[in-house]
Amino acid sequence: MMKKSLVNTAMQILGKAVSVMVSLITTGILTRKLGLEGYGSFILISSMFVFLDSLADFGTKTIGIREVAKDEEKNIWGKIFYLRLLMALIAFVVGLVIVWSWSGLASVRLEATVALLMIWLTSLAGFWEILFQVRLKMGLKVVADTAFPLLFLLWLLTANNSMSLMMVMVVYLVARAISLLIGYWLASGIEKIEVKRVDREQLVSLWKMSWPMGVFLVVFATYDRAVDMMVIQHFRGAKEVAWYGLAYKMYGVLIQPAYFYVNSIFPILSGKNSYKKELFWLSLGILSTFAVLMLVGVWVLAPWMVMVLGGEEYLPAVGVLRILGIAWIWSYIGHLLGFTLIARGGQKEMLYLGLMALVLNLSLNIWLVPYYGIVAAAWITVLTEFFDMLVMGFFLVKSRKS
Repeated sequence: MMKKSLVNTAMQILGKAVSVMVSLITTGILTRKLGLEGYGSFILISSMFVFLDSLADFGTKTIGIREVAKDEEKNIWGKIFYLRLLMALIAFVVGLVIVWSWSGLASVRLEATVALLMIWLTSLAGFWEILFQVRLKMGLKVVADTAFPLLFLLWLLTANNSMSLMMVMVVYLVARAISLLIGYWLASGIEKIEVKRVDREQLVSLWKMSWPMGVFLVVFATYDRAVDMMVIQHFRGAKEVAWYGLAYKMYGVLIQPAYFYVNSIFPILSGKNSYKKELFWLSLGILSTFAVLMLVGVWVLAPWMVMVLGGEEYLPAVGVLRILGIAWIWSYIGHLLGFTLIARGGQKEMLYLGLMALVLNLSLNIWLVPYYGIVAAAWITVLTEFFDMLVMGFFLVKSRKS
C-alpha cells in the first residue's frame, strides 16, 4: 500500500513538474503581454475565483473521497454529483453579486463575468477527480489536469502580441472545457458510474457531513487569497497586487508537492488499515525536509526567478517571495496535520480553525497593509500558516486522547 502511495505521489509530482513549467512560462508571457495593470486585474479575478471555487466545492470532494474509502459498497455518487451542481449554482449567483456590486472590479466586470462560467466546469472536473483519487488512478488525474494548462499555453505561444484580458478569459474557459471532456473520457475507462436521482434526505445527509469542511474551505480561501489581494488593491493599487500576485503565484506553485503527497495518502489515512501511524511519521519527515530545502533554494534564486517571470518592473516581488518561503515549512506540515484530522472526522475542528485564522488574517491585513504594503501581507501569511499548524496539531493530539 505504501509503495502504491509513493508511486501515485511520484506520478503526481512528475505531472506537477510539467504543470509548474507550463504555469511559469504562462506567467512570464502574461506579465509582459498584459502589463503591470492588466496582470494585476488578472490576479484579482483569479483570487476571486479561488474563493468561489471553494464555495462550489463546499467540502464534497474531500468528504466524498473519505466516505467512499470507508465503504465502497455504499453508492453515494449521485449525492455527490447533485450536491456539487447545487453548490456550483449558489457560487455562480454569489459571484455575479460580487462582480456587479464591488467597485474594485468596475473596470473589468465583463471579463470577470466570463471567468465566472469556469465555476461549472471546475465543479464537473472535481467529480472526475474524486473517482481518480478513490481508485488511486493518479496518473489519469495528472493527464486530465495537465491538459488544461497545456492547451492555454499553446494559445499564448501562437497568439499575437496584442492581447486583451477578455481574450485571455475566453480562451481560458475554452481550454478548461476541452480538458473536462478529456477527463470524462478517462473516467469512463475506469468504471461505469450511474448517477441516479436522489431524494432530499440523501442530499441532506451528505450536506450534514460536508458543511463544516465546506465552510472551512470558503473561509480558508478568503484569508489565503481573497483578503490580502482585496486589501492591497483597495489601499495600494493594482501595481502592488501584481507584485504580490507574482510572488504568491510562485509560492502557491511550490506548495503543490505537499498537497499532492498528502492527497495521495488521504484514502489510506481514511480507510481501515494498520499502516496509518507509520505512514504519518514517515510523511512528516519527508515533508519537513523538502520544505526546508525548498526555502534555501528559493531564497538564493528569488531574484533570478522574478526577473525571468516578470522582468525588472516586478523586482519588488523578490523580497515578498523570500518572506513567503518561510511559510512553506508551516504549510507543508499543516497539510499533513489537516488531512489526518479530516480523516478522523475532524472537519468541525477545521471549521473552528478557519474562523479563528480569518479573524487574525483580516485584522492584521487591514491594520498593517495600508502602512507597510505587500511586505506586511507576506509576513501576515507566514504568521497565519504558523497559527494554522499549531492549532491543527492541538486538535489532532486532542482527537487521539478522546
